[in-house]
Amino acid sequence: MKKFMSSAGDFAVIGWVAALLASSLTLILWRELGSGEPSWWHWVPAIGLTLLFALTYLSGSTRPLRGYIIILGLIFFLGFGGGWQWGLIPLVRSSPFWIDKVEQASWALSAVATHLLRLTPALSVLAFLLVRGRSLRDLFLVRGNIDAPALPSRLLGMNGPEPWTRLGSIFALVFCVGTLSFLVLVTRPSPEMLLRALPLMPVSLLIAALNAFNEEFTLRAAPLSELVPAVGERQALLITTAFFGLGHFYGIPNGVLGVALSGFLGWFLGKSILETRGFFWVWLIYFLQDVIIFTFLAMQA
Repeated sequence: MKKFMSSAGDFAVIGWVAALLASSLTLILWRELGSGEPSWWHWVPAIGLTLLFALTYLSGSTRPLRGYIIILGLIFFLGFGGGWQWGLIPLVRSSPFWIDKVEQASWALSAVATHLLRLTPALSVLAFLLVRGRSLRDLFLVRGNIDAPALPSRLLGMNGPEPWTRLGSIFALVFCVGTLSFLVLVTRPSPEMLLRALPLMPVSLLIAALNAFNEEFTLRAAPLSELVPAVGERQALLITTAFFGLGHFYGIPNGVLGVALSGFLGWFLGKSILETRGFFWVWLIYFLQDVIIFTFLAMQA
């Protein structure tokens, strides 16, 4: 048992280092503590992730983390890490063809094309894990037990277990009302804007569904599926929460508040995956929020 705990602790340290390297942390430090990121900033996390990957071959004891580090490498090199500032997808989006043909198209066509392109990390990670012999159940890509008991949490004010049908429904409503209230206060939409967005609702629903799967599988379900066996559920949840929160430092709201709010959402959604062993609540809650967000974007199209 002592040897296992020591290995789990070592794995947790490596897991944290890998997550911080693949996250937006390096970009945040350059921007907030320096005069802006240099052109070579991305090579720092890229080399760090490569060295960690090599470590899983040089040290057999770290092999259980190989799949997790490969997932983070795919995320980073495809562009999901580092705030979409560097990688294959940002390279495609900066190409003359994309700028001339896609960005100049209508909001609906441009948004759908962008979110189909952004599926690349999710599909790449999924293909990699399936080739490794993982099942959809291993990856939490099943409905799961949607009324499983949610474990008590002081953060949620829970003194005893609650069924996820109740907890998930309450927080889906809370997150949606919070998102809607914030966007209404920020954008002050007019009735004319709402009427203009109504014909675009099918597009908003489609890209909300794509984005919910993309982010929740790539940033949460897939890393958790590889991390939990190595470091345990608690550490795996904390690591993925930090990674998700840092990715929203330049979101809306931004800064520490954005990281804290996104981190709380990420922790809650990760908790739902681990306790229900499925993707139902995590996808539904994220999807409902995204419907509101993309509807407001359609209003401004």
